[in-house]
Amino acid sequence: MKQYSNLVRLLDLDNDFIIDLRYSTPDNFTGSVVYDFQECYIDIHTADRLIQAKNLAKKDGYRMKIWDAYRPVSAQQKFWDLVQNNDFVAYPPDMATIKEFKNSHMNGQCVDVTLTAADGSDIPMPSKFDEFSELARLDCPKTTGEARKNAEYLRDIMVKAGFTPYDGEWWHFYDHNVEPVRYSEQSFF
Repeated sequence: MKQYSNLVRLLDLDNDFIIDLRYSTPDNFTGSVVYDFQECYIDIHTADRLIQAKNLAKKDGYRMKIWDAYRPVSAQQKFWDLVQNNDFVAYPPDMATIKEFKNSHMNGQCVDVTLTAADGSDIPMPSKFDEFSELARLDCPKTTGEARKNAEYLRDIMVKAGFTPYDGEWWHFYDHNVEPVRYSEQSFF
């Protein structure tokens, strides 16, 4: 098993996930590659909860796709440089002065996920990933029907596995069950 500090390679623990790290490709809101690794790394304790959620989804005929887990601090800075809106992009920390850490992508303690059909094909969800509009919110009145049902199901299984949803993005979940650790600038080769 590959491990760097608190971070483990998710597929070493369970290879039943679909990994589609959007920020390792140009298929994201920046239009460019943001970080240089394509393996999904995540906090080891957060991984356990994510596996629980994936297993709940699998019982009902779904698979889980990971869009983002661990993200280097430099990637967070790139996001902020492009979108200075705290509703969608967290302000990057000053690593020289920060004293208190939170559960974050920058320590692998939150995830951006969606569900797919058992064959890996996309299912209706309220919006595309990284939608910077009201459609990103699960409580958006424009979200109805199957898309709402699927996103509510995702939220419910993630909560059951111990995650806390972020109201502003239906795909974003925090692991508040684990003590926050230092943010990282780890690269994986």
